[in-house]
Amino acid sequence: MTATLDTLTTTTPMTTAPTGTHIGSAFKATFLGLAGPASAPLHRLTDARLVTATGIITDRRHTGRTLWLHLRTASGARGLAALDLARAMEMPADHYAVGRHVRVVGPARTHRGLAVPYIAVRRLAPAPAAQPVEETVLLRYSCGPDARLMERTLTRRQVDLIGPVVMRAAARGHAWSIEVLDEAGADVTDEFACFTQAPVA
Repeated sequence: MTATLDTLTTTTPMTTAPTGTHIGSAFKATFLGLAGPASAPLHRLTDARLVTATGIITDRRHTGRTLWLHLRTASGARGLAALDLARAMEMPADHYAVGRHVRVVGPARTHRGLAVPYIAVRRLAPAPAAQPVEETVLLRYSCGPDARLMERTLTRRQVDLIGPVVMRAAARGHAWSIEVLDEAGADVTDEFACFTQAPVA
């Protein structure tokens, strides 16, 4: 399938990568190290080492025969990948559209004289969007004849499921001192309906 490029903005000569304060040194890539897969900031990797990176395309620009893809990783780090325009024309245009989450593979370009390091793309494919990490909280209560302290690290959805069980135990006098703490240690018990409503028998 042949791609059709929409309007792209010409920026800098193709011999150097686009510059900008949005391009940082925290952009990481993975590579095959002596002990297996490893990751490191791109600018610290040896020039021409084969690397892999995933991120969301936030912008794309072309200079000559190069299509520059601005990437943002799940951690917020920003970096660059260079896709040969001829190679881009051989793949569906939506594979490198702005907003697309992609996986790029290619040599690291980190040699001196570059404005910023980048990945020279050999392979580009859509990648599943990174799943958000669920916030966890600490459910803590006392129970049993020996007043044993119970602590469980749970997601909020798990608290919604387990909370009613704990409240029914509390109604029978088998659990007490129930509290939920967030990751900072703040009491968030009142944020859960199961602990603010009367338990169902």
